[in-house]
Amino acid sequence: MRKFASKVWNWIRENSLIVLYFIFAIGIEMVAVYAVEGDPFMTRPFLSLGLLLFICGILFLFKSNRVRLVIGSILLIGQAIVDLVFSVIFDMTDQYFDFGMLNLKNDAFGILESIPVNFITFYSGLFFCVLYIIYGMRRTYYHKQAKKGKKSFIWHIGVCVSGLAILCGSFAIYFPGNTNKYEDMINGKVESAYSAYGMIGNAIGEFGGAMFYDPGTMPDEEIETFIYGDGSEKYISQPTEYFGVSKGKNVVVILAESLEWFAFMRDARNPNELDISPETLKILYPNLSKFYEQGISMTNFHSREKTDISETLSIMGSYPTDSYINYDYTYNEMPHTMPNLLKELSSEPIQCRSYHNGFKTFYKRMDVHESFGFEFLTDMYDMEDYSNEIEAAGGEEIFYNWMEEGQRNLDSEMIEICKEEMFPTNERFYTYITTITMHGVYYERENLAKHREKLLQYYQPNEDDDDEMILYNYMQTAMEFDAAIGCMMDDLEKKGLLDNTVIALFGDHPAYYQQLSGYVKNIKKYKNTEGNYTDLFKVPFIIYDQDLAKQMRQDNPEFTNKPITVDKFTCTADIMPTLLDLLGIRYYTNLWYGTSAFAEKQSVLYSRAYDIFVSDGIVGRSVNNLLFRDDSVTDEMLETYKATGVELVEKIKHCDYIFLQDYFDGKGKLDLFHQKMHAINP
Repeated sequence: MRKFASKVWNWIRENSLIVLYFIFAIGIEMVAVYAVEGDPFMTRPFLSLGLLLFICGILFLFKSNRVRLVIGSILLIGQAIVDLVFSVIFDMTDQYFDFGMLNLKNDAFGILESIPVNFITFYSGLFFCVLYIIYGMRRTYYHKQAKKGKKSFIWHIGVCVSGLAILCGSFAIYFPGNTNKYEDMINGKVESAYSAYGMIGNAIGEFGGAMFYDPGTMPDEEIETFIYGDGSEKYISQPTEYFGVSKGKNVVVILAESLEWFAFMRDARNPNELDISPETLKILYPNLSKFYEQGISMTNFHSREKTDISETLSIMGSYPTDSYINYDYTYNEMPHTMPNLLKELSSEPIQCRSYHNGFKTFYKRMDVHESFGFEFLTDMYDMEDYSNEIEAAGGEEIFYNWMEEGQRNLDSEMIEICKEEMFPTNERFYTYITTITMHGVYYERENLAKHREKLLQYYQPNEDDDDEMILYNYMQTAMEFDAAIGCMMDDLEKKGLLDNTVIALFGDHPAYYQQLSGYVKNIKKYKNTEGNYTDLFKVPFIIYDQDLAKQMRQDNPEFTNKPITVDKFTCTADIMPTLLDLLGIRYYTNLWYGTSAFAEKQSVLYSRAYDIFVSDGIVGRSVNNLLFRDDSVTDEMLETYKATGVELVEKIKHCDYIFLQDYFDGKGKLDLFHQKMHAINP
């Protein structure tokens, strides 16, 4: 036994650089997982272990300790950087890495700008890497070469083969070829990606799954039957009591980047950590306050997506689960978007244009918005050109491109420079506006100085409190957005268009940058909170239409002297069905994930970016396996959620194949859709 132990010890000393690499790589991974999940142990670490064994087998083949040191150091540093990036992304967005992020690298990795790193991951990775390099340099100084031998060579090849076998076997378990992902969406196990596979293991699975995943095909006849059914009414949306209230009106949809209720409100349902009274908030946010008081607010509206997905859901009402529309289906035929529908069904010409106060190349909007049916997308460079033309003609500068100086552009300047195009008086219009001022990171910005000065009159922040300063800076961005709303409302009223326009304003997602939303809502760790953690995803959705408001006040006397609110659970997928309902347009319900906010039926939110299901007080990794259930959720509510969730998965499945196969580009498919839509909207 003593002789055997001596041999083992000598082998460890001889190959200490490889042994330490193996131990340190596991250490870096475990600390990174602990920093994110609060538990360092992974339940299925075999993808990572298989890769590590394979790498160690390769390192064994190099007899030079210097080569082992160089390769081992590079791999450890690379792993530490990758884990750090994944940790920061999770801290910022609560989102695990997926392959599609590579398409979204400008956004997914751009959030790292000016963001404090995850210190646990950073310092542990630095510690392991430095310790390995120091030991390795001392080791190579005294032992440049490892011992050679035929037996050791065969054993090292065995390590490589074993590691590769574990890797391939684990991959087959991670992404088995016969897996029915839609069945997993209904009954899949409740397990977070990093707790199960680790960060590196999850990345391996995502890359491998993207490379080898074969979705197969679905017969056109099956898709057609699912969309149109047997011609009965059960496949067609049923008019609500407010159906057609906004018929023939202009439409404005505003995607308000990172807008939260606490940006301009403070009450029992919407806490705000700054000690500012509701009366003062009305002074600071007069236009948003007016919009809320005169509009119809969906106070139980939830969004759990990245901006591009929220944008598409509000324009089309559906989204594929395996790819990103803006990158993979840019030129698909999409007749079921709002602009394409309005153009097809409107009895008069209608202008459909979109505006983004950033780059039109971001998310490839310049391409996909054309497929959505917009005539063109106006971005910050177009706005800068407009402003320069006005200046050249002797006018004042209206728009300044702050993005060139590393700051966010001002939404009020976007509205001011584009208002004549956005809100024309000579034809009906559908205008889609994506804002940018409230896009994190929340730091002191030069172009918000006037808002900061006004805010300082009412509140003196504690500059030593980092969380408070993040919120304080966010409040200034919301004041700028408030100015943009005022500019829009004033212009519509001046042109006599306000009463003939329906406006939908919604937050695309919580203000997750720098964990702001969790701080304000006191929901930093979901597992430990006593409250309803679905509140983390609750953001504003407000509709402004005076005819709608008048009718709702007549029907509901309790709203005579107070703002109109709808407390039903709603989500981003409900925006388009709600607008179609108000505009008096019936539709085939299986093509849209959501339903009208004024319908009796309640939707279930499926988050494509976060792969979870959300209902009122319920969060599930799959429909039937819950991560969270609030005490207020009754058994009856739970059963309704599950039934609706199963229906939603069936919709998702068929909509996936509509995108994958570009169904509406098939022979006669587009004409059939138009004929069917005209038939139910005579």
